[in-house]
Amino acid sequence: MARMKRELSFEKLNIIEFAGMLRDGIFLIPAFQRDFIWDMQNIINLWDSIYRFYPVGTILYWDTEIRLNIHRKLGGYVVTAGNVMDRDNRVRSYILDGQQRATALFFALFGGKGKAKDMREFDYTLYFDAADASFFPADELNRRSLDINPAFLIRLGDVPQWPEDYHRQIRFEKGFKRKIGANLRQLGRVFNDYKLPLTRLKGFDIKGVCEVFERINQEGRRLKSMDLLISRTFHNYSALVDWL
Repeated sequence: MARMKRELSFEKLNIIEFAGMLRDGIFLIPAFQRDFIWDMQNIINLWDSIYRFYPVGTILYWDTEIRLNIHRKLGGYVVTAGNVMDRDNRVRSYILDGQQRATALFFALFGGKGKAKDMREFDYTLYFDAADASFFPADELNRRSLDINPAFLIRLGDVPQWPEDYHRQIRFEKGFKRKIGANLRQLGRVFNDYKLPLTRLKGFDIKGVCEVFERINQEGRRLKSMDLLISRTFHNYSALVDWL
């Protein structure tokens, strides 16, 4: 076997760092990935696991100077890759395993309406109910506000902007209990201390990366025949193509 100049390395990022890199187009989705197929309950389950500091798996990505001109949208949204393509930095990072988790993290934080696989439009924005430490979608906010002080219904994207004295201020809200304070401190700890593990591949060509992608998905959730066909026959086109 010829000597391969392939490398594996490992790192950890907090949630805000990782989501920000998705927002800025630093992490991209290659076209041979499957569609975003998670529903809101999957997203809630992911965040509940993170809140409990359970491991949620490793994000596998590929660093390369190869420029793939097909970029799949994240959950029906277009994440502009212009920031990456216009940079002097020639290296691009493509997510090979973890697209569902990455998309769920991104849109739970940054929110907005997008299209599901069946083209239904819904709001991905996620909230936290500090009264019972549960996560819920935006369409439940009004109903929950009837029974709970809205100050205890927290939009996840607001947590990183909490003022330094947030936990002192919240104690003066009507209905505050020690349990609510404990739940809010745990939520803040998630954003400060929870680390996502990432594995980086380097030195792979497109064929090698497609083989890695295929093997990973055959060992886990099996790919459909069309997904396998796309990965095995993937070609890099000269013009940008948006896959819906």
